[in-house]
Amino acid sequence: MANTQASEPDGSNFFGVSDGRDQNISSLTSAPFYEDKERGWFWYEEPMPEEPVEPEPIASSPKPDPDKKEAKPIEKPSSTKPLSAEWFRKNMEKYRDKAIDDPTDANVSAYMYLQRVMLDKAEKFSEVSQRVVMADHLLDENLRRPVSTFGARKKDEMATRATDQIANKLAKETGIWFFYESTCEFCVKQAGVLKGLMNAYGFKVLPIARDGVPLPDGSFPDFTIDRGQSKKLGVETTPALFLVKPGENGGAMQIGQGLLAGDEIIERSIILAHQNGWLNDEEYDGTRKVNPIQVDTGTIQNIDEKIMDNPNDLIKTIRDNLKKQL
Repeated sequence: MANTQASEPDGSNFFGVSDGRDQNISSLTSAPFYEDKERGWFWYEEPMPEEPVEPEPIASSPKPDPDKKEAKPIEKPSSTKPLSAEWFRKNMEKYRDKAIDDPTDANVSAYMYLQRVMLDKAEKFSEVSQRVVMADHLLDENLRRPVSTFGARKKDEMATRATDQIANKLAKETGIWFFYESTCEFCVKQAGVLKGLMNAYGFKVLPIARDGVPLPDGSFPDFTIDRGQSKKLGVETTPALFLVKPGENGGAMQIGQGLLAGDEIIERSIILAHQNGWLNDEEYDGTRKVNPIQVDTGTIQNIDEKIMDNPNDLIKTIRDNLKKQL
């Protein structure tokens, strides 16, 4: 390879091309001129052609061959059992699309027969499910709420009667704080609802004026001026209602901010009273229209892979938890 470094600025060896001045004397004395001096001074010879310097090849990435197809990864055969539920989820649409795009007798018939198999499997599952539910009362939804119309209506009547009893109990043990502003039209409506609860159950209501002014319709003339209670309880809008119970186990709990109907106030008050231990489970469950028979969170969290792999253990674990709630 030719030397590509310039050694002298006078051009004696510029990028590997020499002008001959770097030759020594012995090479000059052996030149053909001295051996062939009869040709005189005025001779001319064609210069010897210089060997071309080939540039170094530049490495380049090979160009893709458009005619060469890339090898596709080999697809592993599916382990899904034909005509299983998983198989239908993955393949049913393919057969349907094929029947639509190419509606030959064979394609359409294949899809229709596959659909028939799928529906037959679903029907068999439904029949067995019904039989299993009838044989196990813990799986029967009728245990939580009557399925029949007259039974459901009776359950509603029982829940309503229990709700009235609990509301009367709460009216004796608790009261309602009613935060309002004189310019709030919803507050006037809320005052009428509260008067209805006072008449129906005997609730004690303490009206608290945030702006220190009575309601424009004259409701609750014996009101109290807000002296920081609303700020402490986080009241941001009116009307605002709080269920209040005095004593060591008491406290003030927000029923809601905004206009509420009477049944909503009672329902929320019962829930809050139960959460704070003012009502026991039996009293609270009696007010519900659906029996609260549910697998509890602790049982669900304790079910591990070993139990899941054994259907009998799984059934026993869940059934034992539900039976405790009967």
